Amino acid sequence: MRYQYIKLALLLLAISLGACNKKIDLEPITSDTESNFYRDQKDCLQGLAAAYNVLLWDAPQNQNAPFQLISEVLGDKCFTGGASATDLPSLQRVDRGVMRTDDLTPRAFWYKYYTGIYRTNILLEKLPAAAFDDETVRERYAAEAKFLRAYYYFDLVRLFGNVPLILKVLAPSEYNQKQATPEDVYKQIGDDLTAAINVLPRYRSLPPDEYGRVSADAARGLLMRVWLYYTGYYKKTQMPNITSQQILNISEELINNSGHDLLTKFSDVFISEAPFNHNNKEAVFEIQYSSKASSGNFSYREEANGNLALMLWSMRDPNSASPYSPGWSFAPIDVEFYNSFPNDDLRKDATFFLPRSQSVSFTAGYQNSDIFPKKWLALKTNQASRGDFRLNFPNHFVSIRFADVLLMAAELQLQHGGTQAKAQSYFEKVTKRAHVASYVPPTVTFDLIYRERELELALEGMRYWDLMRRGMDYAQSKIDINRGEPFISKFNMAADGLFPIPQEEIINTKYVLTQNKGY
Repeated sequence: MRYQYIKLALLLLAISLGACNKKIDLEPITSDTESNFYRDQKDCLQGLAAAYNVLLWDAPQNQNAPFQLISEVLGDKCFTGGASATDLPSLQRVDRGVMRTDDLTPRAFWYKYYTGIYRTNILLEKLPAAAFDDETVRERYAAEAKFLRAYYYFDLVRLFGNVPLILKVLAPSEYNQKQATPEDVYKQIGDDLTAAINVLPRYRSLPPDEYGRVSADAARGLLMRVWLYYTGYYKKTQMPNITSQQILNISEELINNSGHDLLTKFSDVFISEAPFNHNNKEAVFEIQYSSKASSGNFSYREEANGNLALMLWSMRDPNSASPYSPGWSFAPIDVEFYNSFPNDDLRKDATFFLPRSQSVSFTAGYQNSDIFPKKWLALKTNQASRGDFRLNFPNHFVSIRFADVLLMAAELQLQHGGTQAKAQSYFEKVTKRAHVASYVPPTVTFDLIYRERELELALEGMRYWDLMRRGMDYAQSKIDINRGEPFISKFNMAADGLFPIPQEEIINTKYVLTQNKGY
């Protein structure tokens, strides 16, 4: 695979996890190579940091592709946006379900995730022979690497469906790997996450300077998400080697014994300016974006460690007197979604930003709706003092929130052998926070859980995947939107909602890889 050609010295440049952990915030490595690296615990920590670093790649191969933003464009709440219809044509093809096999967005994701998988595989291979003073540290590094490999494979298999399963560093003679069945990929994801759960520390035992590193509870939360997606999308009753009872037990352990909980106010999860409320108790797994990178530019964006989604999502040219930093107005929010949000829902004001209502003028982009995500505001006060500030916004992204865990658990209880009472309890914890004290939640149903996910997790990259796991007809019924040009979105039913395998990869493997249907 392509990622095998990347030299380790290049892979380890500009490693930084920002606020993740002072022990993982590392200086660049410029002279080590695979043959003389991974000798001891210090080397392996740097290798682990390199594996984490791929989480920050919002522009792999210089393509604007934050996973959460692309996921929203795929779904039914955002259009394409940008300066014009020709600003980022590959993104418009994502929105309209007409991606090409030579498009840059699928290729960028393929490159990103196989790079991350390569970095975890090489670390796992080298760990046994490295010198460690403490065996428990070696075991922890391996467990973190397995979590990251599972995380990368889950995004990869959701996007492409049929992908090679690479669990070691390949020799040149092995580059032409065939695609594995999705079942085999999900089995490996489950095995890796189970191994991580059995080794990693609990969230409640992490010292503050280790927040951002993977915990056993983050692995539980990701496994819940994986289990629900696999069983939903593939219409299965369980994941390979993980029964419905096991996932119910895992969800109960996370909810009752992790130390995670909801914050009192929904808006406190998404404080947009310093001092941020990063790594709070609601964050089960949080990607640690940083403004510390002094390198990273528009010729090589992978060296920057900032949250690029803020720039892509924010308005163009806000008036100079405003506190807002200029953005690129991609993924404009559908007006109908805003209008469907109940006015008595406290999350509405924390989710959406209407600049004109605050007398903030801006340049309207393509498919402008005058609505932007308040969760991801680019502010002048957050502009980095070094590097290119547009690539270095330090706002973290909470990939797994405890509110999501509660809603997943409610679904598991309701649909997969639990109790109505527990489903109601978990559902109510989320919905009561979103309303005034006198609010009386309705009796929970499957459809109400989905509606609550739509409101609670709005613009966090979850919606498309929720639609996909309810079936292709359901996904198409929501995503196919035609309100007249330019407000058109379309679901690729012929491809079952999957991305095309990059044609370049098919050619590089001498056509061992086969293209997904619908392309």
